[in-house]
Amino acid sequence: MLVHTTLPSQNLAALEKYQFIHHFVPHAVLQTRARLLSNAALVAYIGLILVVFALFRILPLFFPGVLGYASNINIVDLLTDTNEMREKQGLEPLRLNPQLTKAANLKAQHMFKNNYWAHIAPDGTDPWTFILSQDYDYTYAGENLAKNFNSSDQVVDAWMKSTSHRQNLLNGNYDEIGFAVVNGVLDGYETTLVVQLFGTPKVLSAVVSKEEEGALLAALAPANPQEAPQPALIPSPQQVLPAVDVSIASKSIGILFGSFVLALFALDVWYSKKKGILKFTGHTVAHIAILLFAILGVLFVLSPGTIL
Repeated sequence: MLVHTTLPSQNLAALEKYQFIHHFVPHAVLQTRARLLSNAALVAYIGLILVVFALFRILPLFFPGVLGYASNINIVDLLTDTNEMREKQGLEPLRLNPQLTKAANLKAQHMFKNNYWAHIAPDGTDPWTFILSQDYDYTYAGENLAKNFNSSDQVVDAWMKSTSHRQNLLNGNYDEIGFAVVNGVLDGYETTLVVQLFGTPKVLSAVVSKEEEGALLAALAPANPQEAPQPALIPSPQQVLPAVDVSIASKSIGILFGSFVLALFALDVWYSKKKGILKFTGHTVAHIAILLFAILGVLFVLSPGTIL
């Protein structure tokens, strides 16, 4: 005997709704977690995170300059922040030297042209080559580098938190300093490079005067839209606004995705306790932890700000 029955359409709709709910809450009959918190779902989430991370790394190879890090850094603020740190330690402020500033600009341009991020170029060119090219005969010299920071104070703060960079910045042997803030594409990303060169001329009388420094600072100061631009030895850096800010995009994705998973986790615990249908095991906690570590890992790798 063969019997075939059909459920009324309203019952089918109720059944579909009942099944859909278990994407978000545990199943009372099957004693299983919400489908969106199942092992398969957690593995899929991790895979999705890796795909997003790969896209952030691969896209610049095919579309250079589309991805990048927004920044608003200028030389005047860098000099002010640097000298404030020195004065707190009882050190003399450094004077901005036009030769060191031009040398720093050449170093930044050289890194963009040859697509490298290092103190010494792949062809062996070192920082002192750029300094000597400007006829700056020095007794002491040093270099700090930074890239992909959002503001001038972030750059100086990062240098101060690094032992080797801090030693350069607070070195009492230096009398003068030069900066370059240059925008360009490095490794496919829209990037802002900051070069900080320190120096002490062999002939102390060659130290730049306050008047010369003042003229250079005036030329490098951020332009006022209502004033005619002043001629500058080095082009004043402009604010960088890439088509897609990697920092903001990665943080937004991480926050939204992390909030979604944590909300599911909280709902799962609450519903399980309310209905008494699920023994929440350590395995789920471990999987959630792995997922959150994956999100934090991507945010850390893609976060802006690197010094050298």
